[in-house]
Amino acid sequence: MEEEKIIGFEAIWESMMKCKRGVLWKDSVAHFVLNGVPEVARLSNELESGTYKERNHKYFTILYPKERDIMSIAFRDRVYQRSLNDVAIYPAMSKSFIYDNCACQKGKGSDFARKRMMCHMEKYYREHGADGYVLKIDIRKYYDSMRHDVVKEVFRDKLPENVYQRAAAILDGFPGEVGFNPGSQIIQIAGISVLDNLDHYIKERLRVRHYMRYMDDMVLIGSDREEMRNWLDDIKAKLAEIGFEVHPKKTRITTLRAGMMWLGYHYRLTETGKVVMTADTDRLKATRRKYYRLAQKCKRGEISREKVDQSYRCWRECASKGDGYKMLKNTDKFYQSLWEVTKDANHQKTNRSAGNAGDDQQGEYGTSDRHGYDSAG
Repeated sequence: MEEEKIIGFEAIWESMMKCKRGVLWKDSVAHFVLNGVPEVARLSNELESGTYKERNHKYFTILYPKERDIMSIAFRDRVYQRSLNDVAIYPAMSKSFIYDNCACQKGKGSDFARKRMMCHMEKYYREHGADGYVLKIDIRKYYDSMRHDVVKEVFRDKLPENVYQRAAAILDGFPGEVGFNPGSQIIQIAGISVLDNLDHYIKERLRVRHYMRYMDDMVLIGSDREEMRNWLDDIKAKLAEIGFEVHPKKTRITTLRAGMMWLGYHYRLTETGKVVMTADTDRLKATRRKYYRLAQKCKRGEISREKVDQSYRCWRECASKGDGYKMLKNTDKFYQSLWEVTKDANHQKTNRSAGNAGDDQQGEYGTSDRHGYDSAG
């Protein structure tokens, strides 16, 4: 592939325009974009001359939905990696993906994955009825267990040599021989690519008709529990070959009627063939705690009501995709109750202000009875 399409001025400029979306409020991003022409020209020249050096990464920890160590890369490095991924890596790697590889791709994502899950369960019902089983597989510490040599081999098989060398240089920036931090876009591409051979093995060798994967979460639907146990043994063996192991607590076989949790929703198949998708109750509790804290911040003047309402509307739009009318109705009542306290407090404050104003008026002018006679004496 021509280098100009990846690291030329126009390519880097286009990548910068994509990367700035939603983060222009950050000082580092605003500085780079404000000085876009010289910054892009400097970055392009460094990449062409071979003098480019990646800047130091920043690390932080997130606690929800579970504790993770996250890496943040400099904006200029993100611009370069975005160009490399969008122009060269992603088009080459995604050619062999199965249709039900759902994560981090154009036209796909969590909404696509949920629709495909419902589609697979409905198709299974038409073929076999409501009697069936679902095998859910989760890989233990997926990114932490990802071997560098395995990822490089996957990239080497599908990328042109010049593109592979650039990708390998970025991968070499991660310490050790095992484990990546998912803060870089190229690691996201590695996450959906490293199990591509396993996807084809499950579909073409094990002949699993109803199979889908979202990053490291896999779901297989079948009619025979014993056959599913054999599938699980084969998949464990294939994962072990590339350094992975399944999570013992999150990997299980259940009936379709009982259903399973996947991507924040619980799916189950009814006797009549309806697929019921309801929100995770544990996440609902966390959501209520979140908006209680935001309401308290709003009362203290640390955040505007408009931003809290906007956040709640976004959550509600996502939650409304499932079968949860009563849940949404109860959550709406809970959310409104958070602001009723504020309204009462404002009402009392207004009354107190009016009372104080009345006292001041009485002290200066006295009071009048209903006939209009002055009683001040």
